[in-house]
Amino acid sequence: MEQRKNRIFALLLGVSLGLLGADRFYLGKWRTGLLKAVTIGGLGLWWFIDNALLMVDAMLHTFGRDTGFIKDSEGRNLNYGLSFWRIKNGQIVRDWF
Repeated sequence: MEQRKNRIFALLLGVSLGLLGADRFYLGKWRTGLLKAVTIGGLGLWWFIDNALLMVDAMLHTFGRDTGFIKDSEGRNLNYGLSFWRIKNGQIVRDWF
């Protein structure tokens, strides 16, 4: 079974250490992580855009979308939305655990 990264952990890293590129390093995108760290999150703009995209992607996953637009370095979708439960095919199903 493939090990997929966690959206929530990426978002927490992005908010707290995103100016240093921690979210990018976590997703395996070390080149852009290094560039983000050197530019201090693109002077905050890159930091803001990455966090907004991670938040929207997590919300869409919670409301039933299986494929996100944020991927890891190998092109895999991330796991988990914003809550323990999500809407899937018109039903509420467990998302975490």
